[in-house]
Amino acid sequence: MNIFSQKHRLLHSIKKKNEFSIHSPYMFDLYNRLIKKHKRNPIRLIHLFQEEFGEKNIILISSSYDEFQAIQTVLIEKSIIIIDKPYQCKDSYNEFLKIISDPRRIVIIDLFKIVIIFQNSKLSPQKYRF
Repeated sequence: MNIFSQKHRLLHSIKKKNEFSIHSPYMFDLYNRLIKKHKRNPIRLIHLFQEEFGEKNIILISSSYDEFQAIQTVLIEKSIIIIDKPYQCKDSYNEFLKIISDPRRIVIIDLFKIVIIFQNSKLSPQKYRF
């Protein structure tokens, strides 16, 4: 792990929250059912999301704003975007910042190793860091 990544891991651990910071009943339930137990194992968590929401509704991308924009044409309301390794290096982090500042994203769940983005307009805009 490089120095950039280590620095952001430390910052992430200082700023992260627990389930008591979640105000949405839907997100609270999702956190307790799936995320809480598997947040340290991203591969298992992605698999559980695929089982829960359907494999075709989970879209894995790198931390690239161009890739994020390219998939917008195929997204539906139920689509969930998972960004892999957003804190890997300075370039990927800068691209990640562009993604999370995009108005199309509604809910962001930042688990450091992966970031889960919901673009479902029925959810209220939130950013969670666990």
